[in-house]
Amino acid sequence: MASCVTELITSCSNIMLSVTALHSSYRLFKDHRAPAVGLFLLGLSAALCIFPPSSSYFTSIQREAEWAGEVLAPALVSFDFLWLSEDRNTAHILLCGSCLLLGLCDWISADALTLLTRCLGLSSLSCCLTVCLFASNALGAFGGVALSLPLLMAPSIETNTFVTHISPAANEGLTKWLLKGSMSLGCWASTQALSKFLLDVTDQCHIGI
Repeated sequence: MASCVTELITSCSNIMLSVTALHSSYRLFKDHRAPAVGLFLLGLSAALCIFPPSSSYFTSIQREAEWAGEVLAPALVSFDFLWLSEDRNTAHILLCGSCLLLGLCDWISADALTLLTRCLGLSSLSCCLTVCLFASNALGAFGGVALSLPLLMAPSIETNTFVTHISPAANEGLTKWLLKGSMSLGCWASTQALSKFLLDVTDQCHIGI
């Protein structure tokens, strides 16, 4: 019974995240290609995780796709904030770091991968928060935190007792639902924030002219 509840919660959370991320990607694609790609990959990985694992190989693919989506989505959203604020060097460094982590993930230990993943998550978040702070874009800051939260918190949450009065399996499902819900909110908030930030930048350029 607990396993059925866990599968149901996990599937519903993945459906919610997939729909939200793919819709946000569609809305962003015209003016914000980098975050559109990141949210598209996030939506695809969530869609892949909807299906129950049928083999260890398929489970491995689901976990890798889920991890890649969680890494790239906040990084590419932060990349666009940096790019629009004309901090192109930092944007390129963040993008190269994300690509290097994805390329080297099979060559480093699990502990090193966890550490590097958290470092990249913190870097993406700090870049997003810095730009949004100076631009007074509170929605962008909220979106950055919501998108980065699973990347920073998931490894530690899985080892703790999050809700003590339910079984560990249901607890794991509830935790994943909360983190997926956080990313869904992050997709929506980042979409609104990027559109607003682009308008602000465009208005400033017109005033300067």
